[in-house]
Amino acid sequence: MPSFSDSFWSDDLSTGLTVLFTNLYKGCDQCDSFIQLFASRMQFEVSYGRQLCATGTGIDIVDTSNTTSIALSNIIKQMEVEGDQHLTVASNIEIMVLQPFSKWCQDHKERINFSEKILMENIKNFQKSNNYVNKLSTEYLKNCKKLEDLKRIHFNDDDSYQNAIKNLNLLKKHELNLQREKDNEIFGTIGSIQFDNKSLKQLLKILLQNLPKTEYKLPLINYNLQNTNNGFEITKFLLENMSLSDFDQAEEFGQDLLNLGFIKYCNGVGNNFVNSKKFQYQWKDYAYNFAQIAIPNKTTTEKGSSEIDHSHDLTKTDKLLSTLSLSNGDKDNEEEEDKYSGVPLKVDDNNTIPTLEAPVLSEPENELFRLLDEVSKSDSKYFKECHKMDTLRCSIEELMIDHLSFMEKCEIDRLKAIKKATMDFCSTIGNKIAILKLQVDKMIDFENSIDPMNDLLELITTYNTGLFQPKVITYNNYYNPGIYQNFGIDLETRCRLDKKIVPLIIIVLLSCMDQIYPDLENDKVRVSMWTKPVKLSLTHELRNKLNKTQFKKESEILEILSEGKYDPSVIASVIKIYLLELPEPLIPNELLDILRALYQQYPPAVTTPKGQSEDETVLNDNENKRITGLYTTLSSLSKPHLATLDAIMTHFYRLNKIIKMAKPKPDTNTNNEDESNNIDTTVYVSSEEFVNEISREFANCITHAKVFDDNNLGFKIFHDLLSQKKVIFKQLKRQTSTGK
Repeated sequence: MPSFSDSFWSDDLSTGLTVLFTNLYKGCDQCDSFIQLFASRMQFEVSYGRQLCATGTGIDIVDTSNTTSIALSNIIKQMEVEGDQHLTVASNIEIMVLQPFSKWCQDHKERINFSEKILMENIKNFQKSNNYVNKLSTEYLKNCKKLEDLKRIHFNDDDSYQNAIKNLNLLKKHELNLQREKDNEIFGTIGSIQFDNKSLKQLLKILLQNLPKTEYKLPLINYNLQNTNNGFEITKFLLENMSLSDFDQAEEFGQDLLNLGFIKYCNGVGNNFVNSKKFQYQWKDYAYNFAQIAIPNKTTTEKGSSEIDHSHDLTKTDKLLSTLSLSNGDKDNEEEEDKYSGVPLKVDDNNTIPTLEAPVLSEPENELFRLLDEVSKSDSKYFKECHKMDTLRCSIEELMIDHLSFMEKCEIDRLKAIKKATMDFCSTIGNKIAILKLQVDKMIDFENSIDPMNDLLELITTYNTGLFQPKVITYNNYYNPGIYQNFGIDLETRCRLDKKIVPLIIIVLLSCMDQIYPDLENDKVRVSMWTKPVKLSLTHELRNKLNKTQFKKESEILEILSEGKYDPSVIASVIKIYLLELPEPLIPNELLDILRALYQQYPPAVTTPKGQSEDETVLNDNENKRITGLYTTLSSLSKPHLATLDAIMTHFYRLNKIIKMAKPKPDTNTNNEDESNNIDTTVYVSSEEFVNEISREFANCITHAKVFDDNNLGFKIFHDLLSQKKVIFKQLKRQTSTGK
């Protein structure tokens, strides 16, 4: 049976949820209708009961001893008793049905509101972040194209480009020496201690990173100041971490920090530093910029207003130069650079450092260096945000599946609650008034006709918006696409980078499952590894570990698996996620229309309840034509797609052979009719059952179906590929070799 967690997905994530919550709120309206029904019946019982109790009002009974007067008095009393019974029914309806059901319905609606608010807010933020990543991608690709255009116009030969790169290295060394010279310049005296730029920068880093900061609320106005400390905290920290003589020197040090603009007074207007808990001071942005560290509690704008680690930029620039085919044979340049690295430059008597002369650059070279820097920065920002976005996408999918499963449980509970409330309502009436037994029996029949699971299935099949289909946030490097990710990359690119015809991850994970099978108890457990539900967060945990590293050897993947000690079902789930996250499925969408027509014209055999099929000749002819059409259609697939399909089918084909071999021999003392009844289904699995379950599990993985009909088509295709594996792939290999 389909579920919420696999039925209400859409490309923008929000459309499917909107459809779902619209119908869930219709369910809340349905609950309100039942409440209205119960309340109306309660009001009618109250009104009728009161009227019956007031029947004797205004009737004078003659005080005689004749039987007529006695009968009249008794009839009035019985009508009053009947009125009391109706009032009791009304009271029971309110206490036993209306109050608990109304409270439950209110709580149910609050649960739906909570889930809708959480999901929609997270999806809205995700879409904003996704738009930002798309903007970064456009900016990065635009800078790369500008760089390539400039190289094509001014540096179209290798020599001119290599000369420009040499000049860039000289310029970098010149800037490095300038920075060293600046670091060794005397900044000034703080607290009777002389500091140069470098030592002051280190001191500020210690003060800003190691001294705990607090948030200070300004009096009288509703405004909070970030990154603050009081005078006592700063003084105490200086005494503990610096060689200061006493509190007076520490106060003098704090006063100099205030005078130089590293801190400012928060309590009002003043220029005095006081060693007191009552005086609050805020660390200014100038201090963070001087120390070259990021400002905490400050939102980074799209243009990146926060401080950037320059060493990281240099590293990215170096990587970019190597990516742009920077020659590795320039040994002279490397040796010259090594001479300057790690060797302190001597300072002369005038406290200056001899620096290299800045190279004279042409206008195209200046433009080249500027574009290289822009490409490096945009690439760094785009790369970081892509990985953050993909992690966020995984979190969103986990959140959605958790809430969809929760909403499915809530909807089942709602239908069951209506059924129970209706039963309680009927019992309340039937227990007190025997004359209404016929009508109550009919109402109970109507209550028995309520089928919560059938109603849930109808909701899913009528309003489903799409199967679970994750959309990976891929980092599209201009020069090396696919090199920084393993998941979400098309098979041709992945196989080319792995230098194999089947992705390395698929090979290792399937091989790992082969090694696990002998250690499992029985065939039932082996099959359940592929079919039982796995928490998406566990799957994403292993997926993220396998996605961050570019593997060269199988042992690197096996090491991650052994360190994590993952359950086999998690490994199987990662294989399914890998196939689902492919940008193009193993069987592309353009072939599905052909295969859909093929399976409509030559459908698989349908077995009747008695086990008898249609005419054998017609069935065999249909099957032969269908299998021929299947491998003829699949022959147009690329080699990685065919090889990956073959690897998956070979794995399950071998597992199916193991299952067939493990099937117990029937008891010779029993009839053939009872043979299936003698097999322990908790241990053994039939070959047919295995093929059906695996085909159902992998149907969406090979076709990326968006609706249930396509998922059924995927099931039929996978079933034929597995059951007729030898015939189909033998013909495919023959056709592909003939095509060559």
